[in-house]
Amino acid sequence: MDFVTKLNQAIERNNSLLCVGMDPTEAVLPKGEDLYSRLLTWARDLIDQTKDLVCCYKPNIAFYEQFGPKGLRAFQDIVREIPEDIPLLLDAKRGDIGSTAEAYAKACYRWFKANAVTLSPYLGRDAIQPFVEDPEKAVFVLVQTSNPSAAEVQQHGNPPLFELVARISQTWGNPGQIGLVVGATKPEALERVREICPEAWILAPGVGAQGGDLRLALEAGLRKDGLGMIVPVSRSVMNAPDPRAAAAALRDEINQIRSEVAAVRSEPAPVAVGVETLEKRGYGELIDGLFDTGCVKFGNFTLSSGKQSPVYLDLRRLVSFPSVLDLAVEAYVDALLKLQYDYIAGVPYAALPIASIAASKLKQPMVYSRKEVKTHGTGQQVEGVFEPGQRAVLVEDVITSGGSLLTAADALSAVGLVADQAVVLVDREQGGVASLADKGISVHPVLTFSQILDRLYQGGKISAEIHLMIKTYLVEG
Repeated sequence: MDFVTKLNQAIERNNSLLCVGMDPTEAVLPKGEDLYSRLLTWARDLIDQTKDLVCCYKPNIAFYEQFGPKGLRAFQDIVREIPEDIPLLLDAKRGDIGSTAEAYAKACYRWFKANAVTLSPYLGRDAIQPFVEDPEKAVFVLVQTSNPSAAEVQQHGNPPLFELVARISQTWGNPGQIGLVVGATKPEALERVREICPEAWILAPGVGAQGGDLRLALEAGLRKDGLGMIVPVSRSVMNAPDPRAAAAALRDEINQIRSEVAAVRSEPAPVAVGVETLEKRGYGELIDGLFDTGCVKFGNFTLSSGKQSPVYLDLRRLVSFPSVLDLAVEAYVDALLKLQYDYIAGVPYAALPIASIAASKLKQPMVYSRKEVKTHGTGQQVEGVFEPGQRAVLVEDVITSGGSLLTAADALSAVGLVADQAVVLVDREQGGVASLADKGISVHPVLTFSQILDRLYQGGKISAEIHLMIKTYLVEG
């Protein structure tokens, strides 16, 4: 049984998102001379008191290593005491080059019987791959940790490093295999990671002794289905006079907040995405940047379809404005993370730079179809290295009728690639999405032109007359 299946069954059976940590210190162990027996007795008692209240157990290997060989021997026997139907999430934070990672994975899975392991992403995919070769195993990648100095590294850069790790890590294993560690002490990071990875499981340490706010953490990190989070608590349960009572109280508090969050989320959503929602997604700044750099133009233009238009989107200008280009790429990456594919396929010409940067950020291979057939060299219509039958996701700037996307899809299909999905920055809302759907191509727009117009109008960048005129054109044109 794979980790997520076992986890979901434990959650349903025990009605719990609580994970109890098993991190012994000398102070919590019962009295006695034999260290091995003291560790085993302590662990058995903790498991017996909480096994019907938790979704998983999370022992940190360091707390057993500190006791030397006897501690590790006790740990091997302790994991056998955990009921078979409760997952073991081993907190090891391993992370090293391929051959060393393979050795770590063997130790965690073969000797310590872990169903999932926490890992450091600093060395990239190589450090993760050996841990996800078995489809029944899962990993939890450190993204934003709960310790006070984490921001020195994890929030450095633009976008911050923790966001980059959250995005890239989703390509390192099968869906369900890659979980994320995001501290409950960082609710703003939890919210952002949930936006980037809407389906991922998040391990959120920091509630209890570290001072994380349980309500804020759950509001920020829960998925729409009320799941997707594991709340690990160690000292607040282990060191309590009555560990069972402490665990039960925490489980019930988590469930109460889950119910309240679900009630709020069940309220009817607005029909249209408003400016506030755009801001929350981080797209308000992108729209302003597109306008300020002249990528959104108003006037009289002839589109590639031959139609006349009073508004035009020209993303080719973005290569001269790196800060806005970054915002656009991040928006595409958000959409691409939700899809399954083998290649990113840029559509010439405006989307090629964006597709290239997105492919680099996601560490995914790229192909692209040429607008004109080469009369020299290899004469290839599609550039890149690929195998027939592999799947490509098209990346385009804007969709009107869908003609350019269909042409690119046909070119890819002609060489054996499957091109049945696309991501575009802007949908002009003039029938292109529906037209391509009829041809078997699903299009995923980041924005609609109506959202762009509403943002620009409410920000005072266009007049009410232009706002109304363009809205009317989009409906009638």
